[in-house]
Parts: sequence; C-alpha cells; structure tokens
Amino acid sequence: MSDVENAYKQIASFLNNETEKTLLICGIADEEKHRALLKALNARGRSKGLIFLIHTTKDGMENFFRWAGLYKVKVPKKYGQSMQLSNLTIYFDNLSTKSSSNKYDNYAFDFMIVWPMQSVTKNPKEIQMLHEMAERQKTKKIIYLTIKEPWYSPEPLKPYVDRIVTLDCENDNPKEYQRIMAAYEEDHIHQEQRNRFY
Repeated sequence: MSDVENAYKQIASFLNNETEKTLLICGIADEEKHRALLKALNARGRSKGLIFLIHTTKDGMENFFRWAGLYKVKVPKKYGQSMQLSNLTIYFDNLSTKSSSNKYDNYAFDFMIVWPMQSVTKNPKEIQMLHEMAERQKTKKIIYLTIKEPWYSPEPLKPYVDRIVTLDCENDNPKEYQRIMAAYEEDHIHQEQRNRFY
C-alpha cells in the first residue's frame, strides 16, 4: 500500500470513529496531505464544514486549495459565504489565536479544518487555546493540518489530539523526500552557523 493510500485509510477511519474528535495531519507531503483529507471528507457524502484560517490574509482561501494543487477552485468573495466542492459545503473564516474565540461554539459542523498550523507550533498559549476551543466545539471532527514541515514541527500539538496521521511520501516519492530533508538539513546548518556569530 502506498503512503498516500495508507494515510487516506487512516483519515477515513478517524472520520468514521465515534469516539475520536481531533486529528493532526502532519508530514512533509503537503499537496498529498491536503488532497487525501479532501478526498476522505468528500467520500462521506454531503457534509458541511468550516476551514478556520490561522493568521492568514484574504488570499488564505485560495492558498488552502493551492496547497492541495487545486488551482481552478472558485472561492467565496468573503468569509462566511459558502462554496461547493463536490459533496462538501465549505465555509471559511479567520481564526485569531490572540484571544479565545467562541464564535462557532454553537454550530455543529460535520468537520472543521484548522489551517495552517505552522504559526502556532512555537506558541504553547495558542496551542492551549486551540485545545480549549476543540473541547467546547459541537463540531463532530476537528482536523489540524500542517504545512512547511520539517521547518515547523507540530510536535507540541501532538499531546492534544486523539489521532495523528503522518504523510511524508518517503516510499511513494523518495527523491522528493530526500530533496526536502537535504534542504532542511542545509538550512539547519546555516542557522546554527548564524547563531554562533550573534
């Protein structure tokens, strides 16, 4: 089974699980992660969800689909308007992690995607805030989706979720995996050298 198929199966299993509420999808295969998630959500039939954009500008709606390699998707003109993607009705909103947001506590969406996660991974207070928000939510499934790994590690978030799916595509696309890891290694070495000088 390919890495993508395996991740897709795990995501589908989480969506069907009655007791698990929160999922972290991480790993360096960004486009594949986004696609596997959308495909698994779509396979469940008609459902409504919210994509909560963390610290993003207005083009965050388009950027979400760009990361999935979907460039022709028409996004709403503004937050709060719905859009259709096959079986999915999707709403977008901006999530500020500077203060606690109770905005959607009384809405029971089928799913909520919190994206992108990299900005909160270095801030324990923001992770705690997301955890508390997930606890309060009536929404059935809350999914944290990362980008830009390994530069941003989702490690601090892991204790707060019911399930973790990692998709690196190490077996599906070993060349790309090696390229990303080598680039990260190089950056890491340069960073350490810079730190020594300052």
